[in-house]
Amino acid sequence: MAKKHRFLLILGIVLALIVAAIVITPFFVNADTFRPQIEQALGSMLHRKVEIGHLRVSILQGSLVANRISISDDPTYSQQPFLTAKSLAVGIALEPLIFSRRLEVHSLTIASPQVQLLRTAQGNWNFDSLGGSAAAAPAPADPSTNSGLQGFSVGQMAITNGTIAFGRAGQPTRLAYVDVNISASQISPTAPFPLTFDADTPGHGTIHLKANVGPVAESEAGRLPFQGQLNVNNVPSEDVQNLLAVLGYGLPQGSSLKGGTIQANLDLHGPFERLVTSGPVKLTNVRLAGFSLAGELARALGTANAATGNDTLVQVASSDLRYTPNGLEASNLNVIIPILGTLTGSGTVGANNALNFRLVAKLAGSSPIAQLVRLPILSQQGGGGLPLRIEGTTAHPKIVPDLSGSAVGTAVGSVIQQFTNPKQKQQSGGIGGILGGLLGKKKTQQKQPQH
Repeated sequence: MAKKHRFLLILGIVLALIVAAIVITPFFVNADTFRPQIEQALGSMLHRKVEIGHLRVSILQGSLVANRISISDDPTYSQQPFLTAKSLAVGIALEPLIFSRRLEVHSLTIASPQVQLLRTAQGNWNFDSLGGSAAAAPAPADPSTNSGLQGFSVGQMAITNGTIAFGRAGQPTRLAYVDVNISASQISPTAPFPLTFDADTPGHGTIHLKANVGPVAESEAGRLPFQGQLNVNNVPSEDVQNLLAVLGYGLPQGSSLKGGTIQANLDLHGPFERLVTSGPVKLTNVRLAGFSLAGELARALGTANAATGNDTLVQVASSDLRYTPNGLEASNLNVIIPILGTLTGSGTVGANNALNFRLVAKLAGSSPIAQLVRLPILSQQGGGGLPLRIEGTTAHPKIVPDLSGSAVGTAVGSVIQQFTNPKQKQQSGGIGGILGGLLGKKKTQQKQPQH
């Protein structure tokens, strides 16, 4: 029994010492003495000026807590801070702090930050220059004191409840993701480390990213290796329009996206400054207000009096997309536009917004164009469809019947040439009559017996 009582007594003394250390350490350790070293170390890692607020010790959390943090931006982008936050928690090793007043840092947690991401017209981002050759070097410690900063290695990093605003350099930000949570662990200069990113878009869509980043080595952020999967769910079209504007892509002049949602499952691989994004994307019930694709097609076919309206309602659109710094590629494109029919094909949008699409349009029976044209060869019911090219730019797209390849294209080309002749137009009663007669003549010629 005596041994048991002695053990309990020793255990009680140890617990009392631990509690005493927890209680009295904040009064005997002036955490603010570490502030210059932490600012210097973070500034050296990021290649940016870093300012933090008053530091206090949180023994229960095992951290130093600052009441604010500010990280400057690259001055070529903005004079406003790159990041500001309400608090910064610096994870520390307690034993050297309590017994030697020496600070060893192993993690950072930033709460409720406001981050500003800016892009130039050339495609460069303001985060590209973060880090660099000094990123792996710790801040120098003062050998004359035991309170110097030792062992500064950020093995874990977290951002909670943040907001990230996107914009073009020199312009107001266009888009802000909220409730941003980022977590990275096992951050290493020699091996990739896992990172997760979750956020809500302004219209309550969700974004989830899971990736491997690094190793950090001595690379700037823009050169960091990156491999990840991005899931985009129920993102409103208005949010996508703003993101496209930040990335330098426009819509037809005077038009805008309204309603509907976008889904995507994308693979990303980098580095960041040359990031390639690819995967399936789907749009549902998105309206392109102020631009009528059916109307443009009607004009190209010489049936401009078709009642096509002023907008384009996309019931469903799906495609495999590939985005690089050189532009956007769309393959396996399948678009259903109720007032028109179905469009299939592929194409590209250059970094300069130049369009180069090859499509086939199959007209729905209820389409006002189909009602005027009345050509089975262009319909969804077994017809070959009308080959089209979309050229020009995103601001001024140009739709042209593709007369260069197929038999259908050749036939339609002949019809259009005849239809532009007012005398022929009066005789035929319309483009449908001309093409119908033309195809009928070809069939008759093919049936004539050989002599």
